[in-house]
Amino acid sequence: MEHLVLACGEEEVNSVDVLSPECLGWAGLVYERVLGEEKYIENVRNRSSCTILIKGPNDHTIAQIKDAVRDGLRSVKNRIEDEAVILVSIATSMHLI
Repeated sequence: MEHLVLACGEEEVNSVDVLSPECLGWAGLVYERVLGEEKYIENVRNRSSCTILIKGPNDHTIAQIKDAVRDGLRSVKNRIEDEAVILVSIATSMHLI
């Protein structure tokens, strides 16, 4: 729920008595897919999160993919925090190769 609050730009309130138009967020499209009971939101103002769909033939493979994705994202996060990332466009990278 915290990610939803951030993505839509809304303000958390503890009571309906303090609700006002300023507390409400904004989303362009909200829909529910057949993928379980997951709800997806598109066209939000603060695009700071995403959904990664992982599919595999068995639970073991799915667990391995989850670990690999988590490790990769953690690596990117650490590089950005350490300011050890050189941000260039793909075109520049391809030109250098």
